[in-house]
Amino acid sequence: MSLPENITALLFDMDGVLLDTETAYTEFWKDKLLPLLPEDDDIFSKVKGATLKDILDRYFPSPEMKEKVISLVDEFESRMAPEYIPGASDYLSKAVRAGYKTALVTSSSNKKMKKIYSLYPGFKEQFDVTVTADDMIRSKPDPYCYLLAAEKLNVPPARCCVFEDSILGLKAGKSAGMYVVGLATTNPEEMIKPLADKVINDFTEEL
Repeated sequence: MSLPENITALLFDMDGVLLDTETAYTEFWKDKLLPLLPEDDDIFSKVKGATLKDILDRYFPSPEMKEKVISLVDEFESRMAPEYIPGASDYLSKAVRAGYKTALVTSSSNKKMKKIYSLYPGFKEQFDVTVTADDMIRSKPDPYCYLLAAEKLNVPPARCCVFEDSILGLKAGKSAGMYVVGLATTNPEEMIKPLADKVINDFTEEL
């Protein structure tokens, strides 16, 4: 666990960091949601890491469109059965054994998390604190969610390490004043490198 010596808490995003969901989400967006939007070549970097509420407010403001998108997302997420990002499960277990405080900080809803917990018994118990979309007053890239997790852990932001893959999430971690490890699971290394203190492809690499 070769992180800076001052780090005492590890804050993990979930999608694209611990669980390999981003490929499926990208295909879902392309197939189901992109046809509902004006053409935008940069849409994925704008929405990945954001809460569904933020996405709806920005891109699907009408009540009818919101209802349609929520229905599509709920149906898609009900069928999800993602695998762990390589090495993620072992790394998380080692972190807990090493005495780090841990937090899950995800833009996923409580409803989705119930599905994840049913798929992975014991997953929830590996975190001292969980922050979901339902707890977020402001969505990433605002640092609110990471600062809230640090507060709940009673750890100063400067002693926290964030693990993120999305542009919005990386910006949130940096804005929170935390050490940031970027995972090149969703975006290429050259895109996330300016926003991270360290970049890895997955958790099989030595940090």
